[in-house]
Amino acid sequence: MKNTFIQKTVFLLVLFFSSVVLSHGTVIITNVEHNKGYIDVKIYDSKDSFLKEDQAVEAVRKKVNKGEVVVPLSKIHDGQIAIVVYHDEDSNGELKTGLFWRPKEGFAFSNNYNPKGPPKFKKAAIMLEHGVPVEIELNY
Repeated sequence: MKNTFIQKTVFLLVLFFSSVVLSHGTVIITNVEHNKGYIDVKIYDSKDSFLKEDQAVEAVRKKVNKGEVVVPLSKIHDGQIAIVVYHDEDSNGELKTGLFWRPKEGFAFSNNYNPKGPPKFKKAAIMLEHGVPVEIELNY
């Protein structure tokens, strides 16, 4: 009887913690070319705040792993958002750009958006669903 009580308690704890973890949004960044630097993720919820880093509803900076980096979100769980990701390869806290804003480090937007000019919120916007991960592939 004692084992049954312990098993039920453990099961309920696992169920509770997995539901808490899965209820948060998760961004999976793929195609990370190497282990140098950081991955920066910015989440925007409106065209007025889009690309204004100080107005991002959530910002996460995570050490890089070659191949794939998983970024859990803690402040936003669902709704319309646009995600901006870049690989800060030299760890200077800024995306290096060249002529006409062309990035010199790995970058990506949600919705597989690859802008040909200034990025637009509407084209990068996606619906974040509660507990459903978003996969974004970096472009170099």
